[in-house]
Amino acid sequence: MENEDDNTRPESIPHELVSEILTRLPVKSLTRFRSVSTRWNSTITNPSFAKCHFSRSAASGGAAVTLTVTFINRFNSQRSIFSVTIPPNQTRSAPNPTHILTIPGFAHPFVSQSLNGLICFNLGAMCVCNPSTREFVKLPWTQTETPPPSPASAHHRTNAFGFDPVSNAHKVLDTWITCHGNEMIMEHRVFTVGCRSNKWRRIADGPPYFPFDERVCINGQIYFRGLTSMVDSEKTVMVAFDVNREEFRFIQMRDDAVFNSEDAVVMEHDGRLAIVDHQGVRNGEDNVMVMWVLMDEKWVKKRVEIPAMYSEINDRGRYKFAGTTFSGEMIFAERRLGKPFYVVLYDIKKNEGRKVEICGLTDFESTCNNLLMNVTSVNEHAESIISLT
Repeated sequence: MENEDDNTRPESIPHELVSEILTRLPVKSLTRFRSVSTRWNSTITNPSFAKCHFSRSAASGGAAVTLTVTFINRFNSQRSIFSVTIPPNQTRSAPNPTHILTIPGFAHPFVSQSLNGLICFNLGAMCVCNPSTREFVKLPWTQTETPPPSPASAHHRTNAFGFDPVSNAHKVLDTWITCHGNEMIMEHRVFTVGCRSNKWRRIADGPPYFPFDERVCINGQIYFRGLTSMVDSEKTVMVAFDVNREEFRFIQMRDDAVFNSEDAVVMEHDGRLAIVDHQGVRNGEDNVMVMWVLMDEKWVKKRVEIPAMYSEINDRGRYKFAGTTFSGEMIFAERRLGKPFYVVLYDIKKNEGRKVEICGLTDFESTCNNLLMNVTSVNEHAESIISLT
């Protein structure tokens, strides 16, 4: 009888197989399963598990695109975050979005791109959010330590969000610039998300620059354009911040109007940095997209003709460039919440796009005037179990 009982007893599943199965589950299930046992909780909260889970989540979407849409209510400064999934080949209306959370704070327009499922806001104090877990943390307040050289001096603050693939760490860059005439005094601080110290670290000031309002992180480098002189707007450089080494460097720009244009955008294209003029305002061609791609520290020019049916993305007053999808599509979104609300996904390689109406967003703001709702970001999003603590 003892042998018979042993034969009918189920064999335990190897924990390696359990972990493999867990990486395929949605975040909502993983959150519940953390309470199954201490070992399961340790597995699910392990950074290597979170990295593997996110990789599967990002790859499993296929042709479907999940977007996070962020709005700021200019009346009460609340920031609302929604999620909406656009099915494959969807060209008309998308299913109703899911309201993730609303965060009160200062109505600053800065919203980072989504990095491994995390996004960063400026709420007065910086804030990092994981929309999948609905978890967010506000970082300690920062302020400049540089006394104004004169009453005419001005302080300017700028932020960036990056990911270091070497240390598997997300970092927030906080920069204060004191402008006095043509002089720029830089103060840089870095906050490592999830670090036990929970403090900003002052780093080397680096070369002086005044940044454009743009940021993109590619392979551990945060890129943005900047002016090296407050009196000469033609001296534009590309600033690169190494998230791992926490060092700055300048990349020289070509003598082309696109590089200095505020109408151009900085984005990732095939894993490389690119500057894109999608409005054709600099060359007089309304339906032409001019792209400069950085290849081995050299700028290579590409020219893309936009089909007339998608020329509306050139309407700067209505549409804004909002980022790119994992597959490389450019995302253009309306600047204000309206009914209907549209996004355009444009594939540069295929030279085709799709205009999708996102339904139901105004239902969440029925008590407010929709004209007060500014669209601050539209990002492609994949589920992430990364903990912020």
